[in-house]
Amino acid sequence: MKWVSRLAALAQTGWVRGGLFLALVGLYGGWSGYVVARNKPVDFNLYYVAAYGFAQGYDIYGADQALWTQVGVESGMTHYAPPYRYPPLTALVVWPLTFFPPRVATGLWLGATAAAFVLSAWLLGRLSPAPWGVSLGWALLLGFVPALTTLHAGQINGLVLLSLTLALWGLVRGQPVLAGVGVTIGALFKLVPLAHLGYLGWRRRWAALGWGVLALGLLLGFSLMFMGWTGLQSYFRHFLELGEAGNLLPMGPNQALNGFWSRVLLGRLAPGTIRWISLGSVGVLIAATVALCWPRGDAARAVPLEFALVTVAINLITPYAWYHQFVLLLLPFFILVEHALNTPAQRWLLFPLGLGYLVTDIHGLFWHQLEPYPLLVSMPCYAALLVWGLLAWLLWREKWSVRPGYAVVA
Repeated sequence: MKWVSRLAALAQTGWVRGGLFLALVGLYGGWSGYVVARNKPVDFNLYYVAAYGFAQGYDIYGADQALWTQVGVESGMTHYAPPYRYPPLTALVVWPLTFFPPRVATGLWLGATAAAFVLSAWLLGRLSPAPWGVSLGWALLLGFVPALTTLHAGQINGLVLLSLTLALWGLVRGQPVLAGVGVTIGALFKLVPLAHLGYLGWRRRWAALGWGVLALGLLLGFSLMFMGWTGLQSYFRHFLELGEAGNLLPMGPNQALNGFWSRVLLGRLAPGTIRWISLGSVGVLIAATVALCWPRGDAARAVPLEFALVTVAINLITPYAWYHQFVLLLLPFFILVEHALNTPAQRWLLFPLGLGYLVTDIHGLFWHQLEPYPLLVSMPCYAALLVWGLLAWLLWREKWSVRPGYAVVA
């Protein structure tokens, strides 16, 4: 395909990289300004109120509506949506921003999130052996609607993505400290990357796992200094309640398997039956992911694919994964697109990947209109399953079948 070579030559030029960077700055700067002006980021507002409450000694994990109202008034923050479901580290990171007025704090947070996105895409690009890797990373990010949705909600997904990207960098570049600490930080922002910590053990990356466990202890210690023993006890006491364990969550933005089965089957089957179907599909996905990550074959080739596979799986197996969390799929999308471009025999992968990327974006733009149609509003879930399936196929070929040739595009 001559067009691939021509596009690759164009993408590695400095003016293309510069143009993509400026486009990202302009897009995220303008969008963040709109979000701040309209006071839209309800999740950051929640972090802000929770951080203020923890600092004042309130039981935020066990707070009722009256306490939330009180803390909101005291902190000066409006338009937030309790409860606070996150580990303590998220509030601890936000706590310094509570010394700023809410609008200023929001602007700083959105700026940090946008920078985390741009840096994550840059790091992914630098992992590629091809000179156009950074351009590819920034191009994929530029058109990815979940990133804009994350900024709109003020979500912490940008820092989670950066943490996982740093962890992948550490694994690929032989830096176990970065790998272990990156995974742990991501898990203490949102619990789902704990699966990556398990992956380090399954892959026998003992040094990385050790650093990850050490970081886990240290960061929990810092969090304990912030919220105290009672706060930590309250977190574990309310853990299942906050995690919506056992509930069916059919809302349109929920793109986990639970959300898909709930939307499609509620009203047709008994809720208990739907729970078992959901749990069964989650169990199959977990078992298949673990099996595909079996330590076998060339680790240098398999580890990026495995890490991407786990990243997709964590967005599907929990009771809820709101659409904005699918920004984490930027990592597996990059891994697969880069692989396809560098492997001439597998460039056909670009077509299903392009379709998955497109339908993920369409949901973010039109989900309100699609919500009455359970099958259509589930498009990001299909895209995640598609990406998981392509990664699984590549890993199967790599470990138990033929090994495709790998040639860098000039």
